[in-house]
Amino acid sequence: MHKLIWTLVMSLTAAMAIAQESTIGNETSAAEQAKDETETATVAKAKEETEEFKPPAGFRAKKRGDTILYCIQDSTVGTRFKTEKCYDEAQMKDYLLAREQNNRDFDQRRSVCSNPRACGMP
Repeated sequence: MHKLIWTLVMSLTAAMAIAQESTIGNETSAAEQAKDETETATVAKAKEETEEFKPPAGFRAKKRGDTILYCIQDSTVGTRFKTEKCYDEAQMKDYLLAREQNNRDFDQRRSVCSNPRACGMP
């Protein structure tokens, strides 16, 4: 009985020492963490502003007045006539995000339905 109590006391002491060491190493004030976050946010904004937007392959930059538009030749479904679609920088970023989301959705559906039984087919 004496050995059991001694083992229990020693294991609790060791656990407390390990927990105390892990909290000592991670002590940073909330002010320091907030300062680091704001610095990284301002650095990211400055980096975005200094870098010139590069459109993906197939798009060409055209200047119309003061704005720069990114245009692509595209044919509408059901016709062979090519039309030119132009987007400004904000619209282009939205277009790229939507395209990425569509690609992720497609990949997810493909991975889920790769097995006929998973899709409910006999």
